[in-house]
Amino acid sequence: MIRILVVEDDQDKLRRVTIALTSVTGCSIDQIQDARDATAAKRMLRDEQYDLLVLDISIPLRSDQEPDRQGGLQLLSELLDRDLYRRPGHILGLTAYDDTAKLAEGRFRSEAFGLVRYDPSSQEWEETLSRKVEHIIASKAGEAKAEFDVDLCVLTALEYPELNAVLALDWKWQQRRFDGDGTIYHEGSTTGINGNVKVVAASAARMGLVASAVLATKMTMRFRPRYLAMVGIAAGVKDKVEIGDVLAADPCWNYESGKRHVKDGARTFSPEPHQVAPDNIVRGSLSALARDQEALDELRRGWKAERLNRSPALRIGPVASGAAVLQDSSIVAEILMQHRKTIGVEMESYSIFVAAAEAPHPQPRTFSMKAVCDFADELKNDHNQAYAAYASAGALRLLVERHLPF
Repeated sequence: MIRILVVEDDQDKLRRVTIALTSVTGCSIDQIQDARDATAAKRMLRDEQYDLLVLDISIPLRSDQEPDRQGGLQLLSELLDRDLYRRPGHILGLTAYDDTAKLAEGRFRSEAFGLVRYDPSSQEWEETLSRKVEHIIASKAGEAKAEFDVDLCVLTALEYPELNAVLALDWKWQQRRFDGDGTIYHEGSTTGINGNVKVVAASAARMGLVASAVLATKMTMRFRPRYLAMVGIAAGVKDKVEIGDVLAADPCWNYESGKRHVKDGARTFSPEPHQVAPDNIVRGSLSALARDQEALDELRRGWKAERLNRSPALRIGPVASGAAVLQDSSIVAEILMQHRKTIGVEMESYSIFVAAAEAPHPQPRTFSMKAVCDFADELKNDHNQAYAAYASAGALRLLVERHLPF
């Protein structure tokens, strides 16, 4: 079922937009919600995941104000630049004014969004809206017919403590093996926001990008999952995150990718990272969990080994992958030069994004959620690994059961 949000303050224009949308087979009035100002729209975008946002560029910022010619642009910027909102799968701008269209054109083009010129004397804009809705409905139908065999495949790099923490979830696990395949898989199930969720979990043969890429490929080909996830432990960037915080990679890249050469007699490394990231559906669900403080407090209460002063936070941001275990703060400083907002470093996540992107259709949506156990510096030790593995697995449970659509 398609879900649409129309942000429009003009009643007659809203009526005509609604008529255009509901003219498409498969789109009914109860699938459309409307907001009359930016504040109301932000509240709805925090709480709901929409397939399409139809955004008038000239809207009031608040219900007690007159329309602002750049009100819609301000809303769009906040939606794209902050993790507070569930980003819609598709966004269409709508405006009747030439000057407003010129203001909005650059931002919409840079984000590959559509910008529709509203003209009440023409049917062209109505046809554009209708075609967009038809495309979204067809895409969703195609995905539904893609015959995913399971809902979620979960990978870890280590059996202990990472896979053990996942198997400690009350998901009715049963072990399964296949002839000729040395990997031990664990099949389970839980209840999500749309009903029963089928899950498969396994750990790689060893740490590192290659082993995880192999396992991700095997699981994608064998189980055809709707989602592919990696959980476990990671190093955090000091002063940006805390021990136990769960890092959702957005984006992720191999920090060792580039060229090593000699320049002016000095050995130099020129990075050339290829960045990968979760899609809008996953990103919106992660953002919703990041705001769900009650759920994150539940994680703190569930940890029985020792008293905790704070609940783990879900941090969404850049996470770098590389082949080596790090215990050198100078290397972390070099990685920060590749992306100044980097919040974590680990050894596998980049590989599962790439494996999923190269898999045959239907390709799974992919994400990584690893919790901080150290800061990759000279004080690195194993003391917090069990807690980090617990926090990561627990955050996965909360995401799957409360926020991720299946």
